[in-house]
Amino acid sequence: MTTPVDTSNWTSWALQDRQLGLPVLGLRHPPGWTAQGDVSWNALNNESPEHHWYQLVDGERNAMVQGWPRFDFTWPGGAPGQPNGHGRAYLPPESPDRLLGTLLPQLLGQGAGQPTRFEVQPLPDWAQRFHVGPESITPGVDYTGLYAVVDAPVQGLPRRYEIVGFHYSVTNQAAFSTITNHGLLVMVLSANANGYDDVRPTLWAINDGTLPNPAWNAAVNRIGQNNAAAFDQQFAQARWASFQAEQAGIARVGQAAADLRNTQAGNAQAAFNAMMAPPPAPAGGRGVSAQEAWRNELGGVTAVEDPTSSQGNTKYVSSSTAVTWQNEKGEVIETDDVNLDPKVNSSTTWKVVSRYGE
Repeated sequence: MTTPVDTSNWTSWALQDRQLGLPVLGLRHPPGWTAQGDVSWNALNNESPEHHWYQLVDGERNAMVQGWPRFDFTWPGGAPGQPNGHGRAYLPPESPDRLLGTLLPQLLGQGAGQPTRFEVQPLPDWAQRFHVGPESITPGVDYTGLYAVVDAPVQGLPRRYEIVGFHYSVTNQAAFSTITNHGLLVMVLSANANGYDDVRPTLWAINDGTLPNPAWNAAVNRIGQNNAAAFDQQFAQARWASFQAEQAGIARVGQAAADLRNTQAGNAQAAFNAMMAPPPAPAGGRGVSAQEAWRNELGGVTAVEDPTSSQGNTKYVSSSTAVTWQNEKGEVIETDDVNLDPKVNSSTTWKVVSRYGE
C-alpha cells in the first residue's frame, strides 16, 4: 500500500494514435513532470501490427514511470530471437518469472550494472492494476500477474525498480506441431534508491491512474479481426490439407492475440464511462465540468445538449463530425455535409444538436 496523493492540481496528458485518430490512453502527472510516447503501426506485422510506449520523468530526471511496448513471441518456427515476419519474435515458452528475467537487461536500460536484488512474486490484482474487467478476459488464454523489485547500479548510483505486469500464453495443437503465442506487458517505476520511498506514492498514483480508451481498444480489435480473416483466406489456398489445418490454427491464435490487445490496453466501456462520468449539473447550470471535458478528451467525443430533453440533458457525439442531427426518437445523424437536411421527405422532426459553448 502507498500513501494517498493529492492529484487535484496534476496535468492531464493523452497518448495519441495518429493512425487511428484516437487517444490510446489518458493519465495525469504532477506539474514539472514531462510526458512523452509514441504509437507505431506496421501493416506487414499482421499478427501484432501495433505497439506503443510512453514514459513520464520528473523535473530532475530521476523518478520515472515507463509503459513498455508489449513483448510478443511465438514458438516454434525459427531461431530464438529472430522475427517471424508477422510482428513476433521466436522464443520458446518459459515461466513468466524466467521470461521477465530474460528481458530484465532491456528494462533496466543502458548503463545499468548487474542487479544486486531481483525478487519476483505473483500479482493477484494484475487485472485491477491494468483496468481489465472480467468481460475482457479471453477464454483459452492463460494469464499470470507479476510484481518484481530490482536494485541495480546505474552509472554508479544505486537505483530501485518496481515492475508490474502480466504474462499471457495461448497454445494451439496443430497437425504438425504445437504452436504457442506468448508475451509480456510491463510497467516500470524507478528512481534513485536514496529517497525512493519518498517518491514512491507519486509513481504509483501515476501508474494506477492511467486509463485506457475503450474506443481505441475497439478499433484495434476490429483490425485484429480483419487480420485473422485474412489468415483464413490465405491458408485456405494451401496445397496440403494438413498444412491448411495447421495454419488455420495459427489464424485462431491470431484471433486470440487480437482479443488480447483489447484486454491489455483496455477497460470495459461501462466501467470507463462510470469512472469518467460527470457529476450532476446544478439546477439551471450550463457548460461542461472538468471531469466531463476530461472524458471528452479521452473518448474522442463532445458533450452536447439533447434537443429532445426539456431539462437540457447532456449526451455525447463524435467530436470529428461537422454537424449532428437528432429527432424525437433519439435517432442521430452525424455528417460532414453541412448542406444535408434530413427533414426533407421525413415523417420525424430533426433538430441540429448544439455543442456546449457554441
